[in-house]
Amino acid sequence: MRLGRYPMQKKAPLTPGYSLVGKVVKNGPGCSQFRLGDIVACLTIYDAQSDYANLPQKYLIPVPEGTDLQQATALIADWSTAYGLAINTGKVSSGQKVFIHGISGAVGYATMVLCQRQGAEVYGTCSEKNFAAIEKLGATPFTYTEKNWIQSIKSLGGADVVFDPLGFESWDESYSILSPTGHLLGYGGNLATLTGQAERSVLWPTIKLLAKNISFSGKKTTFFYITRDIKSFRPDLEKMFEMQRRGEITAPIKAVFDMEDIKTAHESWSKATGLGSFLVKVSDP
Repeated sequence: MRLGRYPMQKKAPLTPGYSLVGKVVKNGPGCSQFRLGDIVACLTIYDAQSDYANLPQKYLIPVPEGTDLQQATALIADWSTAYGLAINTGKVSSGQKVFIHGISGAVGYATMVLCQRQGAEVYGTCSEKNFAAIEKLGATPFTYTEKNWIQSIKSLGGADVVFDPLGFESWDESYSILSPTGHLLGYGGNLATLTGQAERSVLWPTIKLLAKNISFSGKKTTFFYITRDIKSFRPDLEKMFEMQRRGEITAPIKAVFDMEDIKTAHESWSKATGLGSFLVKVSDP
């Protein structure tokens, strides 16, 4: 979104920030669900990186007392996306081989953890600087541009599920490594960010991706996107809040920036080493 590449985003000027955890300071006309001071979470899409955000009451989700607020913030978009990919749509199960592009990113990491919790064997692509961290977590990393992952996964009989946020030619490559009954889930068009190519529309590649279902080959393709309007969004996030409180999942936080350092935060997004989410601290809770 900061680069103007997010699907169907509005044009600048805009205030970025896709999700937030904050305190209710005022109720609008007809709004009485929350009391002043309540801590709530919201998938805002815009405006989270601001002192105040005017948000529809129906999209606010109470954050349970005792929940780590930084963890909660990371769960809203990154982990909800991963949960929708791995659990609801990919339906990953024990014994499957799963391949995740961008496995060291915030969504990729969360998808890896959720797949491993289901008993899957996980492979994926990421920067070599994060290989050691991914290997320590029990997954097998590859470098995307070297393409040796294609033959390696084929030699294992193919992947049962592939998660690919890159789009374009990467979806063709990911489809090629599927097992005979495999499922490819595309959920972005970030290839240009990785390779430095010119920006392209993801519309026709998405149509091509979905058209592969016509072949009746036994393989399946899906284009996934997270939305706060689906019925599963709220219960899934509430479930993850509870999982976090019980210590079953931990969302790694790569860095936390103050609002005064917001420019540095955006400039650092694709350059920093390590795993997890970037957060911006707007104010103390």
